[in-house]
Amino acid sequence: FYTLVPHSFGVREPTILDNEELIKSKCQMLDSLIEMEIAYSLLNVKSDSTKNPIDAHYEQLNADIDVLDKDSEEFKMIETYTKNTHAETHRQYELVVEDVFVVKRQGEEKRFKPFKKLENRRLLWHGSRTTNYAGIISQGLRIAPPEAPVTGYMFGKGIYFADMVSKSANYCCTNSQNPTGLLLLCEVALGKMYERLHADYIEKLPKGKHSCFGRGQTQPDPEKKLVLPDGLEVPLGPAVSVELPEKSSLLYNEFIVYDVGQVKAKYLVRMNFKYKN
Repeated sequence: FYTLVPHSFGVREPTILDNEELIKSKCQMLDSLIEMEIAYSLLNVKSDSTKNPIDAHYEQLNADIDVLDKDSEEFKMIETYTKNTHAETHRQYELVVEDVFVVKRQGEEKRFKPFKKLENRRLLWHGSRTTNYAGIISQGLRIAPPEAPVTGYMFGKGIYFADMVSKSANYCCTNSQNPTGLLLLCEVALGKMYERLHADYIEKLPKGKHSCFGRGQTQPDPEKKLVLPDGLEVPLGPAVSVELPEKSSLLYNEFIVYDVGQVKAKYLVRMNFKYKN
């Protein structure tokens, strides 16, 4: 492994990869390297020398990206969603919405169309390192391949979303020196959900189920959700405790889909993470 992926250990012995946490961290590192390779390949595509390099790179993303007016109702909706769903256990930083971009990935609307008929479509958060977004925008959110190790996938290999902004924001890997992060807001066709209160590695959903719902102890108030004219639900209510038949091992909700067609990117949100001393 260290021969194929060189590490700088100095005079120290290379770390033996002998536990799940270490292996999980290396898998995450490899995922990030793959995303960086995609970004690098996009930057190195030869283009018309008369074209502005920024325009050429933008075209490689295969998406239309427009700035959302800060005075618009959509922008205010996203600000409310951010403010109301910042979890109490994630108070080491505040989140400030700096910019919102409307994203329309080429071909994604057509791919999503069959799933738009499903009940239960929600606008949900997905967080990732900034270096991953060239790959995410150009190729969409992807599911880990069969050969990828199962470590780190609580509910199996799928695309994970949250309705609490800070749960997703933690995956942006920001810090006080690098406080800017990007989050994606996606329309997710959840359909009939397979509810779980504890980790359950899913190879295949039960018949009649379209997604997995890891129920958390805290969630946005369902009574305060916003339903848009097209039926899309925005769970932007303030956080409330959930009464469950037994205690969940999850603090917050997780939503997992196992078909990339059930996801349509809608907004890219640039956040300022204001870290507290």
